[in-house]
Amino acid sequence: MINQSGQVFIFGIVSTGVVLVTTLLTIAGAQLYFQNTNYTLEVEKATALAEAGVDKAISSMNKTGGAYNGESETFFGEGSYSVVVTDKDAGTKIVEATGYIPGKDNPKVRRTVRIEMSKGVGVSFVYGVQVGEGGLELGNTNLITGSVYSNGNITAGNGNTITGDAWVAGGPQPDPDQVTDCMGLSCQDFIVGKNEGGNNQLDVAQSFKPASSGLLNKVSLKLKKIGNPPVINVRILKDSNGSPDKNGVLALGTLFNSLVTGNYGFIDVTFTTSPSLVADTTYWILMDTSQDNNNYWLWQNDLELSYLRGVPKWSPNWSTGNPEWNSISGDLSFKTYMGGAPTSIRGQSNFHVNGNVHANTIDSLTIDKDAYYQTIVNSTVAGSSNPGQADPPPKVFPLSEANIIDWKTQAESLPPVNYSVCTDGMVLGPGKISGSVDLGNGCEFTVKTPLYIAGNLIMNSNNKLTLSSEYGTASGVILVDGQININTHNELLGTGQGNSLLMALSTYDSRVNSIAAIIIGNNGNTGVFYASSGIIEPGSGNSYKELTAWGIRLVNSSSINYETGLSSQLFSSGPTGSFSLIKGTYQVK
Repeated sequence: MINQSGQVFIFGIVSTGVVLVTTLLTIAGAQLYFQNTNYTLEVEKATALAEAGVDKAISSMNKTGGAYNGESETFFGEGSYSVVVTDKDAGTKIVEATGYIPGKDNPKVRRTVRIEMSKGVGVSFVYGVQVGEGGLELGNTNLITGSVYSNGNITAGNGNTITGDAWVAGGPQPDPDQVTDCMGLSCQDFIVGKNEGGNNQLDVAQSFKPASSGLLNKVSLKLKKIGNPPVINVRILKDSNGSPDKNGVLALGTLFNSLVTGNYGFIDVTFTTSPSLVADTTYWILMDTSQDNNNYWLWQNDLELSYLRGVPKWSPNWSTGNPEWNSISGDLSFKTYMGGAPTSIRGQSNFHVNGNVHANTIDSLTIDKDAYYQTIVNSTVAGSSNPGQADPPPKVFPLSEANIIDWKTQAESLPPVNYSVCTDGMVLGPGKISGSVDLGNGCEFTVKTPLYIAGNLIMNSNNKLTLSSEYGTASGVILVDGQININTHNELLGTGQGNSLLMALSTYDSRVNSIAAIIIGNNGNTGVFYASSGIIEPGSGNSYKELTAWGIRLVNSSSINYETGLSSQLFSSGPTGSFSLIKGTYQVK
């Protein structure tokens, strides 16, 4: 019995010890779990503070035009953040924002968010060739590797090939059907996409009555932006008792934010389909955006009420059950363009399109895929034939007049560039050259952007122009007010990094006299060329990455080899360009 009592006593002590150890381990585990959970929460808070610092940096860069350099410590919520901004290259800045809990001096937790941001004009060269109302004239044996989109006719000689799709849009009338604009003190800003005086001015509309019946080809809105608002929708709506009809959407288009700058300019918007309008009937142009008090739009407003065929209104939500529409004093500046004559794509012998063809009239083509048309003659279609199709709508150009003016403004704000004779190794730009530039032969030099030449640009042979390496993966532009005239074996090159390119852009207007804005000789010329109001004559035996112009005369035996990277180009911009996050650069450490 005594031994048994001792054994029970010992067993009780052991059991009590096990329970005590288990309890202590449980308490310690719970405390560790609590500490880990609390630490994780603090890490999340520090990361959120760092992201707040990034948001502050982007907003401040846009408000100051790039003069913001960061801040040592800003208290916010339960902690603080600091921001450091450094230059990566001429087109890119690095932002490192660090969040601290509870503060920078003795932090329990810190987290740093690193991003890269660029200030520039985003340009989408979606097509190997994009042409305006002047149309595309192909000579013989040309090769376009990529797709073609033309707002005017395509005509071709013998032996031409387009490896992608060919689109010919329905042509617009040359002059606007409806237009209102203003000058001087009567021009005011109407804010779109911001809470102004307690009003959420998110959806803004202007009514109009077309003078003639037909298809609406495009509209132009006179806009500028604050910060970097997003790409938004523009709609054409019917009228309902003097306000936009939410159930009467006739067309949907896209307003590309990259085309809008910090200065007013008319910005073209085209639609996925061209709506049919009736003369002297009220319709509405609607801008539909969301609220962001740091990034929003300004639509020019004429307080003189000079437009007599419509009125403007705004709503906090145009598509709600019973939309509230409020009157605006003034007229919002806009233009409308109606459709014109039917357009066509016509070849002679061996005009081959490897993709689809969309046009009102198709004549003498060999089409590997599908055809969409009103009329087709003398053509072979390997895919499906689709008669009775509506004309394709026009496409806006990847650059606007506002973008071009922005570049010119930046160049003119810099010390003038003096040029007399080309010498190897010289650096031209950024800035403005008042006269013409004749490079002669065999000169190799570096370009800093934007380079603005107020006269003509002449290159004879064997010249090489390379964008300065300091621009990294960004692209650059040479702006020329006069003509660009190039002979043989001239190269326009980017930095060599990523998809960087150097573009030659002429603002010469060919629409009145049909004289070419850019004339390129035969053999060995390369580059990207742009003439939104002009004609390009690309010569023979040359190779291009992309051509955009009001009209193109592609003579003989030339090639355009479109690269997919051109669809996301970032060009160094003027002083009102917006800074934005470069996707894929977000890091937490």
